[in-house]
Amino acid sequence: MKKTISSIFAAVSAIMLFSGCDNAEYKVIGNIVYLSDADGVTKAATYTVEDGVDIPVSVRLAQKTDRDVSVSLEFSQADLDAYNGDNGTEYVCLDGLPSDASVTIPAGSISATYVLHVDDYAAEGTTYAVPVRLGEVREGDVMVSAGQGHFIYVLSKPLIVSVPVMTGTGSEGTGVIAGGEWGFEVDSWTFEAWIRMSAYSTNNQSFFRTGAANPGNIFMRFGDANGPFNYIQVKIYGGQVQTASDLVAGRWYHWAMVYDGNVFTIYRNGEKDVEYTPTKPSRMVMEYARMMDTGYMFRDECSISQARFWKTARTQSEIQSNMYYEINPENPGLIAYWPMDEGSGSTFRDISGNGRDMVAADGVVLRWEDGVRFDK
Repeated sequence: MKKTISSIFAAVSAIMLFSGCDNAEYKVIGNIVYLSDADGVTKAATYTVEDGVDIPVSVRLAQKTDRDVSVSLEFSQADLDAYNGDNGTEYVCLDGLPSDASVTIPAGSISATYVLHVDDYAAEGTTYAVPVRLGEVREGDVMVSAGQGHFIYVLSKPLIVSVPVMTGTGSEGTGVIAGGEWGFEVDSWTFEAWIRMSAYSTNNQSFFRTGAANPGNIFMRFGDANGPFNYIQVKIYGGQVQTASDLVAGRWYHWAMVYDGNVFTIYRNGEKDVEYTPTKPSRMVMEYARMMDTGYMFRDECSISQARFWKTARTQSEIQSNMYYEINPENPGLIAYWPMDEGSGSTFRDISGNGRDMVAADGVVLRWEDGVRFDK
């Protein structure tokens, strides 16, 4: 998928980096040039692409000089590969980046900006990025900063989706059931999804269950015997763990349930919520997956979106980096990926290619809600 890129150069005067430099004499010795966004700690910034976006790449000097300073800009695949490896992301370098980009900081100024324009595009499960690195100093006696000479600009296509509004029906075990082939084991796993409840008015409202009847399954629900029921409880490997009773009705939460082979962790909106070491750790026997399956006990309305089931323990960085965006459905770590964004009907496609579509029983899907966005 080719993207159209246009480059606009604009020299922008800015304040001195260090206090007291405004009245200093122009100096060259020891001067460096660096990227303003690369502060030595921050490694990436995200730009939302809706109708296109301009990315301002600001290049600065430590000190003013009495002559122009010109430096090339490079777009380094190696930098993006390293970032992906460190952060568990799958960002793809944007196509069509310019091969002759450069920035000139005029004499007497301390900064200039190169504006990279990105046209709108269809994400199709891919998150693109622009890895920028300062290259050759073409004019001026300055050095490129080793620590602040490269940066990653991530391009976000926000999820704006349709979501099902569901409720329970029938006896326990009905609800939304995954088909396809199961019958395998994993040492670690992750289930993550955006979930919204209209209320937490009763207990035992199960939003996801998986595993096997014997030796046991993983049972995720809102509420147990003791009210108020605005918390998540997970029964796992001979024990159970729950969050605080502080969930707000009508609010979207991103939940990630992660088992690494030893410790089970619940992440709420990308942050660690509770942690639990099961009394009977075990390999997970994957025989089925179900949602909304406690029948008429599930009385409130529930919406689930972007449900992803992994055969690996996702790290906190991986969860945070991908919770607001589509992911590559061909990721080999996926057991199933149910976007649940069809907009009509009662079948939820598994787009991972593993053939585990989910089908809701009659009466489970009450209606569809369009235009839902999670990053605002």
